Amino acid sequence: MSERIPSTRGTRDGPVLRAVIRPGVPSPRPSDDELLRIRRIRWSQDLLVVAATGEVDLATAGKLERALGGHLPATTVLDLTEVGFLGVAGLRVIEAAAARARFEHRATGLVADTRPVLRLLQLFRVDAHIPVYRRLDQAIREVSDH
Repeated sequence: MSERIPSTRGTRDGPVLRAVIRPGVPSPRPSDDELLRIRRIRWSQDLLVVAATGEVDLATAGKLERALGGHLPATTVLDLTEVGFLGVAGLRVIEAAAARARFEHRATGLVADTRPVLRLLQLFRVDAHIPVYRRLDQAIREVSDH
């Protein structure tokens, strides 16, 4: 932010203006709760929907990991439609959860429709071993059938 302050030295045209730059106070970093919100929705006895909203990065990946941990039902759908950023740390959490589900003979699916998230999933070929859907209702219907 800069503002003009008249100089004490003047000219015949009037006071000389000089710019004074005041450093801005950096705003505090948002908490992990503000960056990523997770909801666990028990859709049915055998189906859990884990819905994420916000950013999944190195700072928030642990929160997603905790949501995908513990005892899980036969089918888990991770809804990333409200995620604006997915980093590699989040991708690792998703792949680890899917690997665990395969080992435990459970079904998993992802729902994503934002370009940044879909791009990372495709770039790392996650869609080759985890089914990715554009809509939650489609994922619930198809993943539950397997």
